[in-house]
Amino acid sequence: MSLEDDIQQYLGYFKEQVESIKQLESPLFCKILYAGVIDTLGRAAFPTIQGHRQRVVQFIDSCSGWHDKDRVSAVQLVLSLEANQSTSGKLYGEMKSRVSSWDEWAIIRPNSDPMLHEAYNVAAQDEKKFVDGARYVELFYTYRNHLVHEFRMPGYGMEISNNPSTPYYHGFEGRPWQLVFPAPFFQRLCMGCLTGLESYLKAEQRNPYDSYEFGSLWRRR
Repeated sequence: MSLEDDIQQYLGYFKEQVESIKQLESPLFCKILYAGVIDTLGRAAFPTIQGHRQRVVQFIDSCSGWHDKDRVSAVQLVLSLEANQSTSGKLYGEMKSRVSSWDEWAIIRPNSDPMLHEAYNVAAQDEKKFVDGARYVELFYTYRNHLVHEFRMPGYGMEISNNPSTPYYHGFEGRPWQLVFPAPFFQRLCMGCLTGLESYLKAEQRNPYDSYEFGSLWRRR
C-alpha cells in the first residue's frame, strides 16, 4: 500500500469509530471515548513527544481547527485568582466585571470570554500563569483527565437539551457559572482533528502506523 492508502485507511477507521460513539446515549461514555480517539490521533502526529499533556495540547493547537482554543475562561480565571489570593490586581477586577455582566438566565457562549492576548494585556507578570491555566485548550485537557481517570465530568455542569457543539456556561443557583464541554463539542473536535491530521501527515510525509508497535508481543521493554 502507498503512504496515501495508509493515511486514508487510518483516518477512515477513526471516522467510523467517531460515528459509532455518536450513537451512544450517555454523554459521559461518549466523552470518554472521544477523548481516547483524540489521545490516539495525537500520538500519530507527534510520536516523539513523551509528555502526555504536552502532546495532546500541541496536537489540538496544531491540528484541531478549534477556533476558540485560545479563549480564556473568565469564570475559571476568577476562581483561580481567588483560590490563590490574587484579587487585588486589574486582571481580577476586569474578569470579575465581565462575568458579573452576564444575564443569569442565559446560556453563555465562548465569544463572551476574552482571547488569550486580551487577558495578557491586563495581567501582571506573575498572573500570566493563571491566565495560561484558564485557556480553553488547557481546561479541555483537565476535563479529559477527570473523564479518563475519575469517570466523571468536573464541576456541576449539565448537558442542555439542544446539544450545542461549542462549550458553554450555564447558571447554577448558589454556585459560580458552570463551564461545560458538551458531547457534541467532543464529536466536532474529533472530526476537526481528523481533518487537520490528514493535512499534517501529508505535509510531513508521515505514515500514522509508524507511531505504533504491532505484533503478538504486547510489551517490549
